[in-house]
Amino acid sequence: MGVRERMPPAEPLSARSAGLLAGLAVALAALTALVASGALTRVDQFGIDHFMPWFVPGNPGRVESTINSFWRPFRLHTANGAKLLDLWTYPCSVVVSGVIMVVAFVLLRRRLGAAAALAPAAVWVVGNAIEVLGKDVITRPTLYGVANGARVAVIPYFHSFPSGHMMRGVIVAYTVFLLWSRAKWWATVWVVLVAPALVVTAAHTPSDVVGGALLGVILLIPTHAVVRGARMEHVTG
Repeated sequence: MGVRERMPPAEPLSARSAGLLAGLAVALAALTALVASGALTRVDQFGIDHFMPWFVPGNPGRVESTINSFWRPFRLHTANGAKLLDLWTYPCSVVVSGVIMVVAFVLLRRRLGAAAALAPAAVWVVGNAIEVLGKDVITRPTLYGVANGARVAVIPYFHSFPSGHMMRGVIVAYTVFLLWSRAKWWATVWVVLVAPALVVTAAHTPSDVVGGALLGVILLIPTHAVVRGARMEHVTG
């Protein structure tokens, strides 16, 4: 009785992917050091002064809070323009992105097996853990807003690096693409526009968003390697 020959699974991480992963990790480490040292304070302060039209110092509704944004996209008194942008970024919230990960796990397990199904969910968990750790450990110099003509320190920005919303947005966009390949372009457009939306709504500073995007891409490199290997094994199995 003959035995069907199967191709070996793809390498977990190619040399090119490993090099890209190392380069992005160095970039994130450098960005983290720049944020903590205050080298990017002027950039972030410029963002506050010029790109946050609804920002009011001392208003916790306009600065991202894990508790406040856990289940609702915005507060009732939020300006209409900000509400639209908050809805745009709502899939990046912990609850909505978590639901997407659960649905993706069920569907991907049926299509490609347990490894491919677990990969996005695992990096979602790891990414959230890194976000919490980063915000607990990394402290940036004081950033200021203006209230009644006086400069006011924006306390939530002391520990807002990196952006968990941006990181989760990158993972969500990739996961949606895995579930529906035709969604590649609109998912890409959506996640690209999440970045400025988070700044305009005062959820994050520019450096927070860049840090979250780097973290998300870093996490997706090994994820994609696992999914690619599962696809090859599925096709040749």
